[in-house]
Amino acid sequence: MKIPGKKLSLIKKLKWLLLSLGIVVAICIAVISIRRNHIPSWVSWNEKEISFDNEKDKAYSGIVVALKNKKLQVKDRNGDIAFRSERGFKVQDVFVTDIDRDGDKEMIALLWKKGKYGKHRPFWVKSDEKDYSQHIFLYDLSPDGSVEHKWGASEIGVDAVRMKLMEKNSSILLIEDKDKKCTLWTWEGWGLKNIENEVSVVAFGDNLIHEPIYEHARDNENGSFDFLYEPFIKEIQSADIAALNAETVLVDKESMVGGYPSFGSPIEVGMAIKKAGFDVAECANNHVLDRGVTGIDITTSFYKDNEITCVGIQSSKDADYRPYEIISRNGIKIALFSYTYGTNAGDISNDYPNVVHYLPKEHEASEQGDEPAEDEKKLIEDLKSAREEADFVIVFVHWGDEYVKEITPSQERYAQLFAKGGADVVIGSHPHVVQETKMMERPDGGNMLVYYSLGNFRAAQGQSEDTKKGAEAYFTLGYTFDGVEIQNYETKEINSYWK
Repeated sequence: MKIPGKKLSLIKKLKWLLLSLGIVVAICIAVISIRRNHIPSWVSWNEKEISFDNEKDKAYSGIVVALKNKKLQVKDRNGDIAFRSERGFKVQDVFVTDIDRDGDKEMIALLWKKGKYGKHRPFWVKSDEKDYSQHIFLYDLSPDGSVEHKWGASEIGVDAVRMKLMEKNSSILLIEDKDKKCTLWTWEGWGLKNIENEVSVVAFGDNLIHEPIYEHARDNENGSFDFLYEPFIKEIQSADIAALNAETVLVDKESMVGGYPSFGSPIEVGMAIKKAGFDVAECANNHVLDRGVTGIDITTSFYKDNEITCVGIQSSKDADYRPYEIISRNGIKIALFSYTYGTNAGDISNDYPNVVHYLPKEHEASEQGDEPAEDEKKLIEDLKSAREEADFVIVFVHWGDEYVKEITPSQERYAQLFAKGGADVVIGSHPHVVQETKMMERPDGGNMLVYYSLGNFRAAQGQSEDTKKGAEAYFTLGYTFDGVEIQNYETKEINSYWK
């Protein structure tokens, strides 16, 4: 039977349509297949060899962990292969540490494999995926070189471009994703858990308790000073670290209480500071010897007993000079310094060399030109030592000229010294007025944030509008792959007049 021309043409078109559709389907299947076998181009494949040569790892001496061509293997001390990564695993990186803090080492492998679960998938998963996905596997590594699978993450929730163990705490793992955002992970319970990666800091200026404040507390507050800090409770308690310049020492006798020009604050002021939620009292300032060594001993004892980190002064009984204190928050170790330009009651360094932490003398600095004087070199060395021990360095400093908003040459010189030592943040006090905030570049290429003066925090200096307002410093710091850095910062104007 002869098919009409129009109908024949329609059949040919239909054949071509079906053929084209078949080609499209084939292409889609091929694309899906390729995708299932595809590992993203951003993945960087590491190669390394890990051996155990130092004294603390002597139990593992002779064991070698090697990563090459995306394959992981372990050789025992006889050189025999004790472990090979599974066929189909493509290992991106590997580390060895005591991640679960049980005294034995674990091997941490960042790897790619098909399927999120494999044969151990949960019962509610009816079919496993065939695509490549990223995983973290943990293996127990024994001193004889034997390896046993310990734990595996079916999905870690981030695209891990690279990872490393923290230098100062090797039980914490840092992972950087495609957006260069870093997350911290530690072993908790039975698995790796994401932990907070940022620390928020709030700092206030001069806490200067004048006589009218004492009188108000005595006559109207039943001796309590809680009212001073109530307007700032939210900011203080929501920060990971809250600090203030505790410019008046604490005393435990009524006869030692006093206001301007020689200060001594009742213990109840310290109790209010504690109740408000402050974590740090920086105490190196020109009034710190207003009640002699006795005032310092009472002050340091109170803060120690109440778990408030006191920096810038030490008990007269301390035999060793401690230039800084270390505090830790969210896995980040922070070194805190506090210095003062001098003390109104004179310098007692000859009799008590550790009690007050002084800045280098200005006359020595001027005589040396750009070359640091000996005590300046000591300051720089102390800062560098702190950088070795801590992840971040904050310096509180009592400097500048009272009631002057302009930065003095001595402030600029000291700021340069702090930068040479590697400080990350400098927080200034003493002028009783707010001075500028500035981000400086350090000689090592890093950044140093300087709050030259936060002005007053709580005081009865009402002689000008500038002394009646202060600044609240707020900044956050967090891990990057290259270390802890400032994430953001700001200052907020506050009413510093006590009423």
